[in-house]
Amino acid sequence: LYRLQKVLGLDSLDEVLDTKLVNSTYIVQNTYNVNKQGIVILEDKSKELPHWILSAMKCLANWPSYSYLKQATYSGFERDVFKTIVDYFGQMKEPLLTFNFFDVFVSVLGLLQKHSKAVEALQISCLLLPPENRKGLQLLVRMMAKISCNKDLPPLSESVRTRTLMVQAFSRCILCSKDEMDLDELLSAKLVSFLMDNYQEILSVPSTLKSSIEEHIVHLQRVQIKYAGAETGAAFTPPSFCHQISTDEFEYQKATGSQEPLAALLEEIAMNKEISVKDKKKKLKQFQKSYPEVYRVRFPTPEAEAVLFAEKNKQKPPILMWALKKPFQPFHRTRSFRM
Repeated sequence: LYRLQKVLGLDSLDEVLDTKLVNSTYIVQNTYNVNKQGIVILEDKSKELPHWILSAMKCLANWPSYSYLKQATYSGFERDVFKTIVDYFGQMKEPLLTFNFFDVFVSVLGLLQKHSKAVEALQISCLLLPPENRKGLQLLVRMMAKISCNKDLPPLSESVRTRTLMVQAFSRCILCSKDEMDLDELLSAKLVSFLMDNYQEILSVPSTLKSSIEEHIVHLQRVQIKYAGAETGAAFTPPSFCHQISTDEFEYQKATGSQEPLAALLEEIAMNKEISVKDKKKKLKQFQKSYPEVYRVRFPTPEAEAVLFAEKNKQKPPILMWALKKPFQPFHRTRSFRM
């Protein structure tokens, strides 16, 4: 989420995403439960696309080499197959990118001129999706891209180019808001076109993000035991055997073990001189709300917290009337796309 916020260039994700809706289990499944092609493998098989829809999608995506076409077909067969696919995805109650993440994906539209940033933002955003949605998106967009560049496939429309037809037919089932405003269609078409052109990269797991997270987890899990009387800085590996401990001791270790990384994070926020006083106070308030016990240990009294900002307050210049007029700041709310 921090990386997504940074790529989008936002001070906070609050305007575009309710982070409480982010499911870490989904992210893990979308990252590691994949086949050789990178397609998500669903644990709940009841959420798979129906077999007949998969057959229809493979038929058009691999035209005319698909084995089903060895059977006799009729004039207009490919158009009937296409209509079947469109009807199926058109009857879904919610778009594949979900209503909850609509604002996140719309916010990426401002980055499309910065190709690499847009790709990274979409890579991360698509990892937040429920696994069945991500898999449906992977299969659908891949089919759309293959159909668009397949010169052997007969025209699916007399009046509309195949690429344009793909965007028109599937934009709404990929991205739309609950309100279904007229502007949504334009936003969806723009984003879906970008998805089609870059689907292989967007719908893969960003390797740099994955490796950095794995390295961070390893760092948090690394344990160094120091013994009394040993040289400062000397580290020893833990013994290879284990012994049973009491329930109280286990609960204590579990509590302190989980609080140490949080305490380190709080200290990093408190001592960070690169962020403004306003942002630091905001982050500390958020931390206090989420982890009150850890916060109370570091700041047992209001005076202990006030020490952080004492130096800043001493150096604060007098407020001038003209300084109250702030220059125009760019507006990051994605709702600004709507009229």
